[in-house]
Amino acid sequence: MITTAPASDPEDLKFVLANLFSNIFGNQLIIGDIHAPMNQISDIFKIVRGDQDIIGGWTLFYGFDRPTVAFPVDPTGWDAIKGFLSMTQHDELIVPFPTEFENDHGKRPWDDWNHYQLEYLHTDIAMRITTKDIEVRDISDLPKIRAATEEDTKRLQRFYQDIDKSEFQGFFHPLQLESDNYVVCEDVGEIVATAGTHFETVHTVQLGNIYVKKAYRDRGIGRAVTTAVTLGAIKTKRVPTLFVNEKNAKAIALYEDIGFERYNAYDFYVAKRR
Repeated sequence: MITTAPASDPEDLKFVLANLFSNIFGNQLIIGDIHAPMNQISDIFKIVRGDQDIIGGWTLFYGFDRPTVAFPVDPTGWDAIKGFLSMTQHDELIVPFPTEFENDHGKRPWDDWNHYQLEYLHTDIAMRITTKDIEVRDISDLPKIRAATEEDTKRLQRFYQDIDKSEFQGFFHPLQLESDNYVVCEDVGEIVATAGTHFETVHTVQLGNIYVKKAYRDRGIGRAVTTAVTLGAIKTKRVPTLFVNEKNAKAIALYEDIGFERYNAYDFYVAKRR
């Protein structure tokens, strides 16, 4: 029998991670939620066969406006996860899943999930750096770019709150500033662009919150802040990755020019309780 329960001790997490690391990029969201600092705003679960055999894991992440459930790519535990979620009080969930594995298995985790109605939100392209030869351009004519600090928290919160949600589907949490790899671009004391990390693991760094105010676009600022955090991740000998909306052709072209390549796509749905 396959069941799921909270991963309540270090030994649980050890076995969960060992299983998930067999497919690092397929299970990237779960692995990111398990590592600090995002594990502070995530519920982490194990998938168990019988009484003790841990065969996988999954997470509920609370950084977005609705909890986000990250399914493992191995379908063995999907029914147990769906059964568990059906007994919770969550009326709405965000559900992402890599499209590559939908095709491999011929089904999706939420197929035959009768407790929730799934509505498609958007598709993000997953990209990662495949070269260390990143071009560094002269930024002396750009507004000041510097490392973000905890003192920037309230200003960053206002910055992201003011962004049109149709343009920005990310999230910001002060925990992200615990990374040494978060930058802001300022002009006359005003934050006009940002880039940072969503989560970090022992192998990868997920970049995010890359945004430039409209009045400051087409000046090379987006490239500069993206390059800064990309190089910061490479210095730690980890692979920089990112998600970008499939309709954002301009951003995709920029990331490809920096050195990112597509390796998958993620479909995002909202699950609403029936």
